Amino acid sequence: MGKKVWIKADGNGIIATGHIRRCMTIAKELSDLGADTEFILADESSADLLKTLSEEDGVFYNARIMHSVFSDPKEDFPALGEMFREEKPDFFLIDSYFTDEEYFGILNAAIKENSPSTKTGYIDDLCKFDYPVDIVINYDLIVDEKFYSAPVKLLGGEYAPLRKQFDNIEFRVNDLAERAFISTGGTDPYHVIGKMLDTVYESNLPNDKFINPLSHVSCDVIVGALFEDEYKRKLSELAEKHPDKITLHEYVTDMSELMKKADFAVTAGGTTLYELCAIGVPTIVFSMADNQKDFVKGFDTAGAAKYAGDARSDKKLIRKILAWGAASIDNSSFRQKMSDAARSIVGRDGAKKISEAILELK
Repeated sequence: MGKKVWIKADGNGIIATGHIRRCMTIAKELSDLGADTEFILADESSADLLKTLSEEDGVFYNARIMHSVFSDPKEDFPALGEMFREEKPDFFLIDSYFTDEEYFGILNAAIKENSPSTKTGYIDDLCKFDYPVDIVINYDLIVDEKFYSAPVKLLGGEYAPLRKQFDNIEFRVNDLAERAFISTGGTDPYHVIGKMLDTVYESNLPNDKFINPLSHVSCDVIVGALFEDEYKRKLSELAEKHPDKITLHEYVTDMSELMKKADFAVTAGGTTLYELCAIGVPTIVFSMADNQKDFVKGFDTAGAAKYAGDARSDKKLIRKILAWGAASIDNSSFRQKMSDAARSIVGRDGAKKISEAILELK
């Protein structure tokens, strides 16, 4: 029997899909290395999302529903403590923005009482406090190693947990950009995609210096798993009006194939940005949550992506995205430079490195 690993993660329309998605990638690698992996989920919404994403990937995971509230993981106790006593997992990985020092106090007390050999890990994006775990994972490009006291620190872009489909992708920078990849991840609460498509294809401003060149670009648009039905309907209507320019993709099974066809990309901060960088797609990125702002600026500083602003507050966001896209269409040297920088900063075997570190713990 391999080591027993539990993964605490959730996803829904509020916290989006990123936590579950990256944990699925780690879970797949752990399973490939012989571990017995199971998800610990708060509610049915997270279970439904895990099922949907699993169907996209063709890989399925065991999961247990705690019937608790995702925003208060302390509600998992005392049931979780009893699970530790009865089953004694070897490792417990946590990926939740809602943990606090009190949560870890309860968790570590429960482990000490019921399963002293269980090791713990945490995937961090926010640096709220020094997490009392055995392994801390933070794959932001710029991380202060001294902030953490965990015995094992997996820090930096080389630990980005990307799916295997992003290994060794060949990407060519064309002289003229004619195809764009557009994604906001699992959700688009500020309707950035719709606003961009409306502006480019529906504004009827043929002499606009930004819109005119972009109106000749075709777009592969990712419809996220948690997009609202009415919003999806509006995007579908746009695609039907402009079938040669807008192609919608839902339940994508091979994202890397779509990405490598693009001459440039527009995305929200998150795992998708790391995936685009691993391939080398020149990208303009925006933020729409507090945890995204600082780490996407790191990509901008490294020359790997251009930061456009925050969708929640920047009224000029759409205009800035379009200006960047228009300027890059016939500037292949600019796109090549960005592509080279992007490929240099993101590792392609981060999930394997994380999984090996988990399984090597004694």
